[in-house]
This record gives sequence, structure tokens and C-alpha cells, in this order.
Amino acid sequence: MTGKAKTGSIKPARHDDELCELFAGRLKIFQKRHGYRFSVDSILLGTFAAQRASGTIADLGTGSGILPVILFKRNDVEKIVGIEVQQDLARLAQKNITYNACEDKVTIIRADIRELRNTFQPGSFDMVISNPPFYPPKTGRINPDSQKAVSRHELHGTLADFTAVSSYLLKLSGRFVTIYPCSRIADLMDEMRKAAIEAKTLQFIHPTLKDPANLILVEGIKGAGKEAKVLPPLALYDSLGNYTEQVKELFAKV
Repeated sequence: MTGKAKTGSIKPARHDDELCELFAGRLKIFQKRHGYRFSVDSILLGTFAAQRASGTIADLGTGSGILPVILFKRNDVEKIVGIEVQQDLARLAQKNITYNACEDKVTIIRADIRELRNTFQPGSFDMVISNPPFYPPKTGRINPDSQKAVSRHELHGTLADFTAVSSYLLKLSGRFVTIYPCSRIADLMDEMRKAAIEAKTLQFIHPTLKDPANLILVEGIKGAGKEAKVLPPLALYDSLGNYTEQVKELFAKV
């Protein structure tokens, strides 16, 4: 890794930051009362990535820094760089890293992922994780809240941008880990393969076992062969609307 991103200064905290305690207080993180708030897909991605995390990691679109906070305690993780384009979210991520005493392993930079080739050498990371925007810019309703809009729609980078820069940042045989809507699974597989990242492990996420899958967790490996495995499906909720035992076991590891 070389140089520093052109981030500018990180502004002081704002009054709409709210400290949230999750999982019986094991995870403490500041979120926005108004604006972007992470959802269960970030936690699912974090637990999925944690099983595979080692070495140096880049988190593209770190948001409030939830993924670095989750991965920080993994013994095999040496360093995490969280990249966030939005000024206020980069500030919030830095606040969470400081609050959770992660600064010896985690660095937050404010940068556009499309410009990271100016900041890092190729092959700088062992793993790239990302919970990228799910929707192209001209599909669906753009949220009037700018933070939510950027987080949900490809306003600062398309899926192709995220996979291409991930391939650039990864060492050969490095891991790319993401979560994405099943409705765009063909797009994801296509863009990963164009970027020389081959899908190796997949897991479908279902709201309940009776519902079709709506999300997919994917681990890809740069330069790998064309053979993948599909893990057993993960159902989030039981018939009463409570988390399933499978999900509770995952969350107990956070």
C-alpha cells in the first residue's frame, strides 16, 4: 500500500449519532438516528467473512465501519482498511473504530473506490469485502436521503467498478467476499468472472424456509478455477418472526 487517499479532514461528531448495543452488548456501534443505518445483511456478511478472514483486508464502502469492528478481533487479521466516499459516514466509521479501540489494526479513509488505483499498489490485500449498492442508478425510487441513496444505488460506482477494483487490490488467490440480491446474481457472476474472480462458495439467504431466497453470500477467489460449492441455505426467521437457531448461532459469534 502506498500513499494516502485524498480524504480531507474528518469533521467533528454530529448530534444525531446514536450508540446502539447489539447482541447483549457484545457489539457497540454508533449509527445515525436519521440517514444511513446498517441492516442485517451487513451482519450476515461480517459473520461469513469472519470465517475466512486473514492477513490484510479492504472494506469497500465501509459505511459506519461495522465490518471492520466485527473482523477486528480475528487473530489472523493483520490490518483492515475501510474505504468510504461519504464524508459524514467516514467520520462515523472513524468514531466507531476509536470507540471500539480498533485503531492498531483498522484505518478509515475517505475515497471514491473508483480512484483507489491512485492510492494502493496492485495486489495490496489478501481479502476484499464489500456490501455494495444493490441497484443501478436508473432503477427504482432514489431515496431523498443522500446517505441512503448512495448506499442503495450505484451513484459512486457500479457493480463492475466494485469487482474491477477488488481484482486490482487482491493478491493472486486473494478472497473477494460480498452479499448481493438474488435478483442480480447473473450480473454478479458475470462481473466477477470479467474481473478474474471466480465464485467458489455460495450461500442463499431466505427470509424464511418457505420463502424464495432474496440474498446471496459469495466468496470468490482471484485466479481460481471454475468449480464452486453451495452451502446449505440460511433462513433468517422462523414462523413466529424470531431469528432461527441457525442465525442465533451465527450472531453469537459476533
